[in-house]
Amino acid sequence: MDDTFKCETPGDPGEFSGSAVVLVGGALGSGPELLRAFAARGAKVVIGVTPAEDAAHAASVARAYGVACLTVDTEDETEVERFFDACMAQLGGLDILVNVAAPVSTADALDIHAARYRNVIERELVGPILCIQAAARRMKERGRGRIVSFSSMSGKTGVHRHVAPYAAAKGGLIAYSRVMAAELAPHGVTVNVIATSLFDVQVAGASEARMQEVVRGIPVGRVGRSIEAAHAVFYLASRHGAYVTGETLNLSGGRFMD
Repeated sequence: MDDTFKCETPGDPGEFSGSAVVLVGGALGSGPELLRAFAARGAKVVIGVTPAEDAAHAASVARAYGVACLTVDTEDETEVERFFDACMAQLGGLDILVNVAAPVSTADALDIHAARYRNVIERELVGPILCIQAAARRMKERGRGRIVSFSSMSGKTGVHRHVAPYAAAKGGLIAYSRVMAAELAPHGVTVNVIATSLFDVQVAGASEARMQEVVRGIPVGRVGRSIEAAHAVFYLASRHGAYVTGETLNLSGGRFMD
């Protein structure tokens, strides 16, 4: 049985018509599916291409959906401000920011040196923080906005080994987003996080044996689909999510439960 109920493009096709959307890291992970789905709903979108991405691939993704593609060094505060100024000029405003997931590297926690911790924290935590700050300043002036960041179940649990810097950064992003949610709530801006577990883009090309091993610990019996990550973003970014802020939504197929 198809348990997505054939909902590849759910909801109102014009749900985000005219909305100004910035996807930072939009060519990574579930980003292309999110871009496709936002564009199908009438949104105006800019992809922010980070140093962690393949710029040529990101440009190809942007061309495929007819959206703008701008580079941004998310670890440089001045560059981030310039990027959001350019987005505002391109889109005519800013309604929604999505910080899409970045790549994860693995190593035993005891073997990781300070330089690597700093590198991962800069990319996975400081980068999203600077983007949230820049977007929030502009949204606050307008009196409305939606900010959604992708974190990971690694930032909430200790079951994923060999990802200590990544887990620390993702846990920090969850905590930071809660504080920002409290500060921005009076200004009509919501801030939420989506914590993902295993998704199709992470196991693409895996053998049948490997897939069976992967899904064994997932109650729903499969990995997540990128469109399902998009559905979660749509809820939090839409009018239906106006009363939801400071929350972390788990997307793990029941593998992790609060």
